[in-house]
Amino acid sequence: MTWEETKMGMLIDGKWHNDADRSMVSGTYRREQSALPSRIGDAARQRLRASPNDFVLIASASCPWSHATVITATLCGYADTLPIQSAGGPRIQGYGLLPEGPITGATDVRHAHQLYTLTDPTYTGRATVPMLWDKANQMILSNASADIITILIETGTHTHLDPAREGPDVASLTQQIFDGLSNAVYRAGKAERQNEYDDAVDTVFTTMAHLETRLADRPFLFGPQMTTADIRLFATLVRFDTVYATHFRCTRKRLVDHPNLWRFTRRIYQMPGIQTTVDFNEIRFGYYVNDGSHNPFNIIAQQPEIDWDSTDGLTV
Repeated sequence: MTWEETKMGMLIDGKWHNDADRSMVSGTYRREQSALPSRIGDAARQRLRASPNDFVLIASASCPWSHATVITATLCGYADTLPIQSAGGPRIQGYGLLPEGPITGATDVRHAHQLYTLTDPTYTGRATVPMLWDKANQMILSNASADIITILIETGTHTHLDPAREGPDVASLTQQIFDGLSNAVYRAGKAERQNEYDDAVDTVFTTMAHLETRLADRPFLFGPQMTTADIRLFATLVRFDTVYATHFRCTRKRLVDHPNLWRFTRRIYQMPGIQTTVDFNEIRFGYYVNDGSHNPFNIIAQQPEIDWDSTDGLTV
């Protein structure tokens, strides 16, 4: 399998084109936003609250945006009630749907893009994950992680996440984390020009330094209680030493070289139910095989030796 065979590809007028890619512009990675509109409304909220088994959360264990939705489902009491369809493997036609899931076990659908054309037969754009799938109406309610996270918080048991804390300050910091870290590592890893790579890496470590200072005297970004900004940050940081500091060449410092960020990430990792949402094997496969043209022989690096169970400093 070559890099050309594992490009993300996209749908154009409902037809899959494996060689179509609008994410690279003059050696610079630009994340393309999906054009699929959200179909989440009051009726969907009521149905999800009453009968979560009527829906499926489609997520990839390698994708940090997918991971954030799975973590939210876990924290909001959906771990045993909302079915999850895993997406992964080689991206021959974009994201594949892994066998024996609630969708692949009951239908002939094997690729994420098929769910897009079932929702909109003329859809043009990337077939991304995560998605919230409505089994009864055979349609994607949303492929935006922010929308999915919001509906899970609003309809779940709110064990750890309080909707009242999700205000403009949380939204602003979440955007800063996206621009300065979560998306910037992709800019570094996919860069085809030196200056673009250097700029992206500078952005990554400037942002991490700011967050390191912010977390010096508090367990979470806004104090003693978690918010969705913490989930977003964790989903990026838990991947940092495994793939971003290596495959994406953000080599200046590791996560474990930032004491406060390292403590923060371990704190969330050790919360009940969270460790089972982290699959380092799938993370490494997803990035080394599918993300980036600079690994032509598909060599998957070994997992760094990191003591994720260490409790040093977690009393802060």
